[in-house]
Amino acid sequence: MKNLRLSLLAAVVLALTGVASLAHANDGDSATNPAWFNTFYAPAYQLPSAAAMSSSAARGKELVHSTYKYLGAESAFRASNGRPYVGNKLACTNCHLGDGTQPNASPFVVVTQKYAPPGIFNSRSNTMLDVPNRINSCVERSLAGEALPRDSEWMKDMVAYMEFLGTGIQPGYTFKQVPGQEYPKMALLTRAANPVRGQEIFHDRCKSCHEDDGQGTWNDQQKRYDIPALWGNNSFGLMSGMGRLATAATMVWGTMPRDKVNAMDVATRMSEEDAWDVAAYLLSNSHPFYQRYVQDWSGTGPDGMPNWLRKASSASYDFTMPRSSFGAATDDPSKPPMFSKTQHTYGPFQPIEAALKAARNARGFP
Repeated sequence: MKNLRLSLLAAVVLALTGVASLAHANDGDSATNPAWFNTFYAPAYQLPSAAAMSSSAARGKELVHSTYKYLGAESAFRASNGRPYVGNKLACTNCHLGDGTQPNASPFVVVTQKYAPPGIFNSRSNTMLDVPNRINSCVERSLAGEALPRDSEWMKDMVAYMEFLGTGIQPGYTFKQVPGQEYPKMALLTRAANPVRGQEIFHDRCKSCHEDDGQGTWNDQQKRYDIPALWGNNSFGLMSGMGRLATAATMVWGTMPRDKVNAMDVATRMSEEDAWDVAAYLLSNSHPFYQRYVQDWSGTGPDGMPNWLRKASSASYDFTMPRSSFGAATDDPSKPPMFSKTQHTYGPFQPIEAALKAARNARGFP
């Protein structure tokens, strides 16, 4: 831990001088101007000055920026099971763009307010997600790694960085009024997404950055991706949000290609249909997966509803749920899957959602 803190010192000094902007300028993107972000967030939120960042928050920012470097296979640190804390080579900011400051890119700006104790119930993991648990959800799933100890300096520093960003909520506003907190919403595609068509779109619009093989650009000196891998062992986990087409498509639509999309101008985005298909192509390739996640959506929520009734329709890694009993959705393991793995992967998702809704209603739940 001491060596890690020493290796983060340069980043801390840079941040505390106020010279470094909140979003690293060398992220392999062109949308890292805090003034541009502030225009979008106004009037409810403004990014706080980097000069006000504590040393702990600065270390957290560096961990978010170069997560693999400090916690991956090339670091000295391992979880209790002997595995590295980061199982692929990604960093948090490969999904939470601009070091978690970019709007419409799942930013961190109100995370500490949104997940304040006791947290938010998550049916997928059957747990309450406070800030440390929310961080670990990404570490374990998106980064295909192992949970950080809640009392570790790494966790404290990342929480400190998110708390620092949360100070940007302006007087008279609540965190719920801050725009751009997630990836932008899209209506579900009414057909199955087409990965073959998506491959053509990828070659036309994406491979110039992510390369033809989808492996991006690795910066060995910094031990991080300038442009992240989109599939293969070093890409996001299938058990993550990005492993579901309904999430991956919104990320692509709202932010990609990086040199084309301006969050202030919806007209700069690719079409929704193209985003669905290119995301389908990404998911047609391999991604890390741990078998323990087939237990997702088990158990019962605080309201008494079985969690399988809340299952995301585009979660394909356990396509056996829901199962079918004379045309009605059930969790009876003796019954066959109601929908194919292909449909859980590419859609259309409306029939799956309708079956789950009917099952909820039949049990007295909305």
